[in-house]
Amino acid sequence: MSFPARWDDGTTATGPDHQVHRYDERTVIIRQALRTNFEGPFLYLLLGTERALLLDTGTGHADLRPVVDELIGERELVVAHTHAHGDHVGGDDQFDQVVGHSAEEVAAFFGIADWPHGIGRIDLGERVLDVIPIPGHQGADIALYDRETRLLLTGDSLYPGRLYVPDWTAYRASIRRLAGFVAAGNPVEHVLGAHIEMPDRPGEDYPMGAVAHPDEHPLQLAPETLTELDEALTKAGPEPRRLVHDHFIVYPR
Repeated sequence: MSFPARWDDGTTATGPDHQVHRYDERTVIIRQALRTNFEGPFLYLLLGTERALLLDTGTGHADLRPVVDELIGERELVVAHTHAHGDHVGGDDQFDQVVGHSAEEVAAFFGIADWPHGIGRIDLGERVLDVIPIPGHQGADIALYDRETRLLLTGDSLYPGRLYVPDWTAYRASIRRLAGFVAAGNPVEHVLGAHIEMPDRPGEDYPMGAVAHPDEHPLQLAPETLTELDEALTKAGPEPRRLVHDHFIVYPR
């Protein structure tokens, strides 16, 4: 179980459109090159014995399907999303079985009876993922917890960079629930989001729309970062505030 010492941000003309990294034999992290779109999103492919789950499809500016097909073998593929913004669903038309974009469709697929307070699950075959609703960034946002690797996948709700928050009340409540899920006996090894938007220097971020990311912050965040975010939001109170921390910047919109 490992991460690259540095991610290729995909700015060189000769690099691949997608950087593929095997965290372990059944967990693949795919990064879309910044050269294809400045968002440079991270996508996650989780392999079970029967099915594979692709979490997000990127912006649609790069051909993702051949990359995924080569990795999943004969497994059935399910495509879901951390949320429904265009840089995470842009490649959906390359795939067949895709979970819908609304909160209602997400809840129905994963068996979440009480959105956003319930927890859903999906069994990929000897690999169970917990699905935690965390609206606040877009509305149909989810986090995935992998019991096997103890990875917590948080989409655009927590990553090293600017955390855009249009619904402050919902976001504060979601982060509180997510922190509570972890504290309730679901230990986390790493928190993995969908972007890197800051260099490896405390509290700094790249310019909006930057097409190069020199000296990037690592993708993985320590589990304590989630606790730090929850405590910061609680302290900030009900009125939206910009919060600058070493490993994230909360950015109300």
